Amino acid sequence: MLILPLHKPFTLATLPLVTLLLVVANALVYFGWQLGDARRLEAAQAWYLQSGLGGYEVPAYEKYLRQAARRDALAAFEALPEARRAGFVGMSTLSDVAFVTAMEEGRLLESAQRHAAWQALRRPYQARLDEVFTLRHVMRSSEWSPARMLSSAFLHGGFMHLLGNMLFLVVLGLLLEGALGGWRFLGVYLLGAFGASLASLWWRWGESGSGLGASGAVAALMGAFCVVWGRRPVRFFYWFAVVFDYVRAPAIWLLPLWLGWEVYNLLANTDAGIGFDAHAGGLVCGAALGGLLVATGQVREDYMADDARAGAIVDGRWEQALQHMGRLQNGAAERLLGELAGEQPQRLDVAVARYRVACNAGRPADMQARALDVLRLDAGADAASQAVQHQIAKTWLAGAMPLNAEAGRLLFERCLAAGWLREAEAALERDTPRPGGEPAQAWLRLALRHGELHAREQQRRLLALLERRYPQAPQAAKARFLLEND
Repeated sequence: MLILPLHKPFTLATLPLVTLLLVVANALVYFGWQLGDARRLEAAQAWYLQSGLGGYEVPAYEKYLRQAARRDALAAFEALPEARRAGFVGMSTLSDVAFVTAMEEGRLLESAQRHAAWQALRRPYQARLDEVFTLRHVMRSSEWSPARMLSSAFLHGGFMHLLGNMLFLVVLGLLLEGALGGWRFLGVYLLGAFGASLASLWWRWGESGSGLGASGAVAALMGAFCVVWGRRPVRFFYWFAVVFDYVRAPAIWLLPLWLGWEVYNLLANTDAGIGFDAHAGGLVCGAALGGLLVATGQVREDYMADDARAGAIVDGRWEQALQHMGRLQNGAAERLLGELAGEQPQRLDVAVARYRVACNAGRPADMQARALDVLRLDAGADAASQAVQHQIAKTWLAGAMPLNAEAGRLLFERCLAAGWLREAEAALERDTPRPGGEPAQAWLRLALRHGELHAREQQRRLLALLERRYPQAPQAAKARFLLEND
């Protein structure tokens, strides 16, 4: 299965600088230091077989597997012919820290003489292994090494491994770096790499293998992308068996698909030799980091909003809808705007345009529905969008549209949050079920909001009104307390 978001073109305006620097760093490590590792490792293994070191380590390794109760590895070892066991041990113990430690401490050899003889052969062999850059920096299972847990994210097992990871890195960088900023993006990458390694260690503790590759860090970017872009529709390419196509869907929908695929493979394809554990851990870690950044307001909403508008302009529907509106072709305009609203539900400009189409058509029920859509959306710091919402609130309260319970509740909440307290009070005065539960609670909230805005006289007026109208309500007691202690 392949799911690849392809939502943003690669241009100078969208150039993800930190992403490209990470690609360069990964490529530099591979081509600058790792490229000769296969030859160096092959030479070290040839020396291992010729030196007779296997004569000491093969029986010791069998003993070690029995003591550690590693039945699968022991079965694989015993299934090999005698002549191939030395090569098997030489490769299997490259990252087996526990075995090498036990050998160095003399716990697996019968005598001090054999231990000394093993040491004499092991030293030159270890010197050859130390020349292999990958072995010096790879993350080894069952070893707590923060440095290796991070450095392994810049290592790759081959050119195709590097190419695949860098492809996903660039695609995600186009979407995520602009939404977070360079430093935050880099932080997600590095912390995600560490989190993926931590998940892999937790899953594989007790094994003798190792892990490398940027895929854990890239998976963290995937998780962060899903949460940061959230419900915004993005265009992505999918390929499953012989089925492939482009589709547009909310980014958050990709998180369970990606995570489910990794967990399925982790449990079903245990012999694949792929770090599904690191991928799943990276996704979860990245999603958590993305959620933290969103919750603390450290994402660039304008970057993603501009992208949504650009996407609409590219396919022409937004401009066509505006042209239909200018010609009072309300049905054609609503059809196009309805499509855009379904694909990009957070676009306030589309919601406002639909409201205006309903007004032009003179349909009160549609006007009310579209007005609710506008008020549900967050205008953020955009003064023009806030002004549109404010005007809709004033029009509604002037009696241009019926005000039912849902509308009154939403109108009150939006006015209260935006600081339009005159309109919030007018909404409370209308003969509708009071927002926020009991009417006394709504009046108390409004009074306290005046206090937050340092309008003390208005706060006292509303507290006194609350005490007169609802003398038996618990909020009246609080109002009296506030008035007496003001």
